[in-house]
Amino acid sequence: MPLYKYQPYYKYDGPSHTQPFREELTSEEIEYNIEYFFSEVEHYFEDDTAEFERLSKDCIAITTDFSEADCDERVKLCLNSLDLYANKI
Repeated sequence: MPLYKYQPYYKYDGPSHTQPFREELTSEEIEYNIEYFFSEVEHYFEDDTAEFERLSKDCIAITTDFSEADCDERVKLCLNSLDLYANKI
């Protein structure tokens, strides 16, 4: 099965057309959202379709039968819900 690795991070670019009331998060909120991402991302995959391994404090590996595009999209949905981005490693 393919393995995909992601490293979540926060970046504030100000309000946008899609999020006109977006405000900058505090350092505590950023830390919480990044930590929460590691448990929340599993809920974006169907039962038993993926395995998750936290490789370090800020990196997760996902092993799944989903295509790279499908995996990326599911991770993106989770990231968006937490106002985060991720580097793909």
